[in-house]
This record gives sequence, structure tokens and C-alpha cells, in this order.
Amino acid sequence: MRRALPFALLLTTAIPALADLPQPQGHVLLTLGGAVSETNLPARGENDGGLLGYLEVTHDGAAGFDAAMLDTLQQIEITIPYGPPGNQRDYTFSGPLLSEVMIMAGAEGKSALPMALDGYQAEIAWDSITTHKPIIATHADGSPMGIGGYGPTMIVFPPTDDADQSAEQAGQQVWAIAYIAVE
Repeated sequence: MRRALPFALLLTTAIPALADLPQPQGHVLLTLGGAVSETNLPARGENDGGLLGYLEVTHDGAAGFDAAMLDTLQQIEITIPYGPPGNQRDYTFSGPLLSEVMIMAGAEGKSALPMALDGYQAEIAWDSITTHKPIIATHADGSPMGIGGYGPTMIVFPPTDDADQSAEQAGQQVWAIAYIAVE
């Protein structure tokens, strides 16, 4: 008599397991820490120093992304006027969707709190991330963004005609990102 395998066993053997988050091979441009389930960077304590130490960032492990890892994701272009008041011009920013990077880090359904190099931080709820589709820009006008400009990464929302939404997103469009906390 032939016995049937339990459905759960068939399901787990028929679908390959997702690969762990790969190790960055280059310089880490973006770190997501906090409520992430996929990590490739070690924990940080309060006395670990460096810029993240200065910003008082601690975590039990984080998801680090280098340029190559971010470049493997679908690249989205968004053109918006940007720059200092009175001196704005149109920029074409490109990079992966914030939602895709968060999913890779095991942070689907969570809020993102991008933090700039100077400590400025904003909160973006998951509903806004999936509805409005901001990107993590790594390039402006086709060139990698460097520190001293708007880089190394920046949150960019597509343009909207809704004045209230535009005002809210202006405060969430963090540039010169050092870290994204996930809650």
C-alpha cells in the first residue's frame, strides 16, 4: 500500500527555500536595522563608534546593501524639481523601490525611518510605501550620488498634485541617508 506524504511536506519540498540575504561585496551604501528578519551585518552596540555610533544607532543585526545589490533590483526613474529654494531644477532620480529593499530585509509591513547623515529622521508608514511607491535613489541624472550632494542614497517620491500629500512627502524625502530604522 502506498502512503501519501503530508501536504505540508510536499509543499516545503516542491518550493525552493528563499536564499539568505547575500553579503555585500563592496562598500555598504545602505543599512536597514531594527525590525528586520534578514541580516548580513553584525549587531551594533552603543559604544561602537563611527557615524552610526555618533547617531546613537544600535541594532541586533542589520541588512546591509552595497551598490551591486541595489543595482540588481528593478530601477525606477522619477523626475522631480529639487534643490534649494529659489534654485530648483528638474532631476531624474533612479533606484529600487523602497518596498522591494524592505522586503529583501524581511521588513514587509513595517514602517521605515530613514535617517540622514546629520541625524534628521522621518517616518514612512508601510501603507504610504506601497501606495505612493517611493524609491531609494542611488543615481541622479544617471550618475551615482555621492556624499556631499544628495547621496549616497535618498528617498524620492513620485510627484503628486495633492498639496497635502506633497507637503507630507517633502518631509519624508530624506537625502544623504546614513541608516533606515525599521519599526
